[in-house]
Amino acid sequence: MRLAKTVRSKGDTLAISTGILGLDNMLKGGFSDGDITLVAGSPGTGKTTIALQFLIEGIKHGEPGVMVTFEYLPQRMYRDAMKKGWDLKKWESEGKLKILCTTPDILTSMDAKGRTVLDEAITEIHAKRVVLDSVTHFEFYGKQPSELRQEVSGFMNHLRLHDITTIITHEIPEIIGPTMHISNFGLEFLVDNVIILRYVEIESEMKKAIFVLKFRGGDHDRKLRHFELTGKGVSIESEFKGVEGVTSGSPRITVTQRARELI
Repeated sequence: MRLAKTVRSKGDTLAISTGILGLDNMLKGGFSDGDITLVAGSPGTGKTTIALQFLIEGIKHGEPGVMVTFEYLPQRMYRDAMKKGWDLKKWESEGKLKILCTTPDILTSMDAKGRTVLDEAITEIHAKRVVLDSVTHFEFYGKQPSELRQEVSGFMNHLRLHDITTIITHEIPEIIGPTMHISNFGLEFLVDNVIILRYVEIESEMKKAIFVLKFRGGDHDRKLRHFELTGKGVSIESEFKGVEGVTSGSPRITVTQRARELI
């Protein structure tokens, strides 16, 4: 029996839970049904972990999901996920999850009936959530930005026909510093929501920061928040207090905080 969609209150509408309480709170409930959300960040910040938690939240509430990966073999994903208590292999055997290890050209190619391998996977398990990890691999084929944008945009519109909620990940090359380059073909304009993960240096210690750059679902938390990768997944902590310029790579104590320290 199919369970009800996992949702949280979001004004007068229902939102799709990400599986991460702190992120749901930042999004005032979660994603809108059918959204495509970009999770972009520096290497090792936790993009894949966030995407997996999103899929697992759906599985726990009767919503099968498809994980498309261009860089991880299924065996490696099984091993790493089990460290967090996530039995991906078991869920696959039960038809609750489908892992596709492929390449961008194979993923976007269509058969005589206009179907892709992703279409088949979605239909096979009646998926309601999809993860694409990561779109960065589309850039490895040396296509011009305009051609790449058209290809990715077309694939996303094709994906929207399934009325499923999707997370795509993308790597930001800058580890730390005042600049941040998401993509060279306008990826951030093709999606509904953009969540950014960055490393920041606070008092000579590298910390991870998360913030919502774009959210079409309405109001959202605009603060930068500290987060950790734990043995159970992503845990979003408090906002960065008493400092400003965090994303620049050169944070400084705010005037208010300096005044407090002098009192």
